Amino acid sequence: MARVELFRSSGFRTAVFFLLLFLGAAAVAGTAAYVIIRQELVHRHWRAVDQDFAFFADLYQASGEEDLVHTLETHARSVRAKDRIYVLRGPDGKLLAGNVAFEGALPLRGEMSGKAFGISVDYDYFVRTGKLGELSLLVGRSAEDLSEIEEVFLKGALWAGLVLAAISLAGGVALSHRMNLRIAQIEHALEKIAQGRFDVPIPKSGRGDDIDRIARLIDGAVKRLGDTVEANRQISSDIAHDLRTPMSRLRISVEKALDLDTTGASARAELEEIDTESRTILATFDALLRIAQIEAGARKARFSQVDVAGALSDLAEFYATHAEEMGGSLKMTIDPDVPAIHGDRELLIQLFANLIENTLKHAGPRPRIDCKVTSEGGAVIVRVCDDGSGIPAEERDKVLRRLYRLERSRTTPGTGLGLSMVKAIADLHGAHLALSDNQPGLRVQVSFPTREVAPGE
Repeated sequence: MARVELFRSSGFRTAVFFLLLFLGAAAVAGTAAYVIIRQELVHRHWRAVDQDFAFFADLYQASGEEDLVHTLETHARSVRAKDRIYVLRGPDGKLLAGNVAFEGALPLRGEMSGKAFGISVDYDYFVRTGKLGELSLLVGRSAEDLSEIEEVFLKGALWAGLVLAAISLAGGVALSHRMNLRIAQIEHALEKIAQGRFDVPIPKSGRGDDIDRIARLIDGAVKRLGDTVEANRQISSDIAHDLRTPMSRLRISVEKALDLDTTGASARAELEEIDTESRTILATFDALLRIAQIEAGARKARFSQVDVAGALSDLAEFYATHAEEMGGSLKMTIDPDVPAIHGDRELLIQLFANLIENTLKHAGPRPRIDCKVTSEGGAVIVRVCDDGSGIPAEERDKVLRRLYRLERSRTTPGTGLGLSMVKAIADLHGAHLALSDNQPGLRVQVSFPTREVAPGE
């Protein structure tokens, strides 16, 4: 791994950040622990010094100067490595007993360097001086243990810091290398996607970590992008295929009208054909534009609570007369207590109208239509069924595309956008649209989710 890549790696930077954070926290905690331990040891030393001085003071009070000098000499000879020091001076300042040759004024209380007492050590002594009658007594205890604790603590902290830094940096390098491998795999997959291969999945580790979750989100976004690109490609193909015929008829009618106008004959019939063809073409583009607007989601701002059962019931009543005139029938069944859904009433009415009109147009000369509204599993289900010839299973997904028409339907008027409009409106409302066999005929089912609307929505 290049050094620049290592330092720029988020894994390495994260490892270094947490290393510094941990070292800082460890330094603060260690300093606090050291201060507490040292203060406790200092208090113990002072208690020991005070106890020693109190012992000799009591001895002086009980036995006098001679016994004090003898006992102090005994203690001084028994001390090893000068861990305790004693100095007893007479009224004239002459040394009477002790284990150090100290000249000068005796300090009252405090910490003094061992070198001040002529001792070649690098630590201090806790000393206390007081009067015993006319005598001056200095008692001291070495702080060698404190010096050793400081040395051990500093060495331990230094080595612990070095080991921690080494482990953390090694972990950071390993983590960075691992992350860079995964990122490189993702980059390679994204490069293929950028070349138009929308079926290439983003590599995943299988551990379900955060990168895997992001990879799944990218896969979903790429799939939707691929579907959109494919839909646009299909739309362009369908427009070129389906509008070529009406545009050709329109051109022929224009040429006939021009020829008749040249001869002075009436071109009314040709102009009427031109008007009909142009209206059909304009209706097709209007429908395409409306579908695009619906898919953009701008109409969601107009959503409110809609009584689906009531809206479909009104439509069924309107289209029932037309079905009877064709020699067929339209039956409407609504279960009680069907809840309202959150949506755009105008678009929902258009969805149901497109379904019914599509059935009246393609279900045969005497269509029998059965509409039903139910509430099942937290969803409002709308079914529109007929007894016509139906749609082959392999064609059911295709008829939801823009401008796609079955071969047997190409001779009937229409733009091939009715079911495309239905799908766009269903998707806008988060509904599931399914086409199935009604045995005989076609069954169209739209499942609308229900939910509570927050106040002010």
